[in-house]
Amino acid sequence: MAQVIRVNGKIIKCMEKVFLPGPMVKQKREIGMRAIMLSKINQFPESFRSSIGLASLTITIFFIFFVLNIIFGPDKNAEKKFVEQKKIQEKANELISTLPRGVLTFYESDIGQKLSSDEYKIVCNNTKIITQRAIMGANITDSKAFNLYTANGGTTGKYAVNWDDNKKKCFAKFTVKPLEGTSDSVTVEGEALGFLKTSIDTRVYFIKNF
Repeated sequence: MAQVIRVNGKIIKCMEKVFLPGPMVKQKREIGMRAIMLSKINQFPESFRSSIGLASLTITIFFIFFVLNIIFGPDKNAEKKFVEQKKIQEKANELISTLPRGVLTFYESDIGQKLSSDEYKIVCNNTKIITQRAIMGANITDSKAFNLYTANGGTTGKYAVNWDDNKKKCFAKFTVKPLEGTSDSVTVEGEALGFLKTSIDTRVYFIKNF
């Protein structure tokens, strides 16, 4: 209410000054409200609080995966690509099955059958193994690989056969394992010019690394 003050016989009406709560008061109120809410939550049984925490975690994980699925969703053409890849593989298997057993080359040779450019690419993409003969032949032209291969008892590690679309050539690569207690290995890579067709697969038969 407004205050009434008498000055020199005159009545003066003064407005009541309203004091608004300052920042510190507001902060104290917020802290108090949080403490009350926390106290109420703590009154619930432990099992109920655990269930709420688990439900919150589940909802959060579900939401995260939902957003990721929208951004990085499955490829709409994945099934179509799979069918096309399957058809290509079936044609490759059919072609390889018609090739004669023995040596297959990409150059004129008195031994084996010469492959066409398309056959050469298909055989390369479906070859995963390098014969011991090809490894030993490639090591002859690489003294470091040859010495390590001889010292470690002729053991090799990983090898790979890949088709290079830019060069239109097939390349084979293998690693000669290091000696026991050391980490120095040697990698040999070269052009795969010959393959060996067996009853079950095709293998690199000749590597040109010189």
